Amino acid sequence: MPSEAALPAVLQATTLDAVRAADPYDAIVVGAGATGGLAAALLAESGLRVLVLDAGVPRSRIRAPLRKVIGRVAGRLSAPDRLRFLPPALVPKARATAKLLGRWRQPIQSLCMSWEVSPNAFVDDRECPYETPPDHPFTWIRVRGLGGRVGIPGHGRQYYRLGSDDFNPSDGLSPAWPLHPNELDPWYASVEQRLDLSGMRNGLPWLPDSEITNNLSLTPAEAALRDKIAARWPGARAIAGRSAPPLESLEAAARTGRLSCRQGAVVREINVDGSGRVCGVSWIDHRTRSEQRSAAPLVFLCASALESTRILMLSRSSRNQQGLGASSGALGRYLMDHVLVSAEGIGGQSAHEPRSNRCLFIPRFDARGSVSPHPGRGFGVQVYEFAGAGGRSHFAAFSFGEMIPRKENRVTLDRDRTDAWGIPILRIDCAYSDLELAGARDQTQALRELAGLANVELTKIDETPVPPGGAYHECGSARMGTDPDNSVVDSNNECWDARGLYVTDGACFPSQGYQNPTLTMLALTARACRHALNGRQLLPEPETAERKSFVNS
Repeated sequence: MPSEAALPAVLQATTLDAVRAADPYDAIVVGAGATGGLAAALLAESGLRVLVLDAGVPRSRIRAPLRKVIGRVAGRLSAPDRLRFLPPALVPKARATAKLLGRWRQPIQSLCMSWEVSPNAFVDDRECPYETPPDHPFTWIRVRGLGGRVGIPGHGRQYYRLGSDDFNPSDGLSPAWPLHPNELDPWYASVEQRLDLSGMRNGLPWLPDSEITNNLSLTPAEAALRDKIAARWPGARAIAGRSAPPLESLEAAARTGRLSCRQGAVVREINVDGSGRVCGVSWIDHRTRSEQRSAAPLVFLCASALESTRILMLSRSSRNQQGLGASSGALGRYLMDHVLVSAEGIGGQSAHEPRSNRCLFIPRFDARGSVSPHPGRGFGVQVYEFAGAGGRSHFAAFSFGEMIPRKENRVTLDRDRTDAWGIPILRIDCAYSDLELAGARDQTQALRELAGLANVELTKIDETPVPPGGAYHECGSARMGTDPDNSVVDSNNECWDARGLYVTDGACFPSQGYQNPTLTMLALTARACRHALNGRQLLPEPETAERKSFVNS
């Protein structure tokens, strides 16, 4: 990358007048998170003039002085480089104090574990409200800004592929994904190489290998715990977590000279012409509070699962009176999040490692007593140990179980209540089933067993899973399928009701697996870009001979 970044100049140049003057664009991307950034890069690198609209606003323009002070103090109280020098018993108190400060403007956002290190990156809950039934809480964590949630320090940034059983569940509780066997593999590979993924190739039958750029070796502490796990449970294989820093996709797009990126652009709806093709978007400019329209024959909707679904619901016309995709009965339904159970404690000998994104990952830990995982849904565990004071270590383990996509878990619009921009808010109604609660009890027991094996004195463990949304992996509500009668987007992520509109964030997932969803979102985005550009022959299929040029372009 050149020493002088190109993106800051693009942000400065994308004034409201400049956006109007350049209209229409070849493509519009809604959202500048992981998937939106990748879509912008691939489309711009393929020769298209791309406008990215992101709702985030540079912090200096919207943060009141008191909010800035609260964010700064909270960040310092919970900074990892300071926590390591505190006595272990004081660490939870320091973090609790930081979260207490956040309750004034961010009672929901401050529940996120990453909020502590970057409070001002998250939305203001008073400006961006939502509703839930009293007996069905949902934790909707939102970051509006370049990079999205994955760009926040403290985010796990773990990347794992889904396997064949995840794409085609055998229990009949959710439909198969509309993909051929191994169809996503070349797109996984292209994204993994672009990520410069760190980890290992492990050859596990129930977790597909990835393309690894940086081969990791386990630390002595990690190797010791891996060996203990293997000796205790024949069906458990602890591996090095597969991680990578956030992609610098927007910078790559900016270097093409074909990117415009407008911050503070709150998209309200997708515009569709009389023939059923997308023709642009309507959005509200935060700085002027004016409503704008930008035109393009190609739109990628990557605003995050629930934000994208809200925009689809708001996109009403005589052809689609309840929103794009609503006639299927699937829009807003089949919401999922991982079933999260966590534990924290104090280890024995220090791990001699600062807090970082590296972890041990134990796939399908639900089958720890078997030689190999049984068919069906399951859960995995991510284990982190990092150096603390007094020669001891901090231990944290997070178990992610799969949630079944059920019709009654849904979102709807509340047109009687609006956010700070006058846009109707969402009502989220999502709850765990008895099956998922039973699985969560197994997850809690598994973490107790794991802590005991690691000689960890637990200071906290979830006896019940956190409310849905608390895993920050929400997916579904605009799922993909093979029939417009029961899905919102087709097998290429193109909206049935608006040709040229692609939805490639977590909203499109028919089911979820237990793995972190970001890698699959990115692979689907790359594949959808290829489909959108197929007629132009600008984006090569990532086969072996061409993959390197595609990834590094």
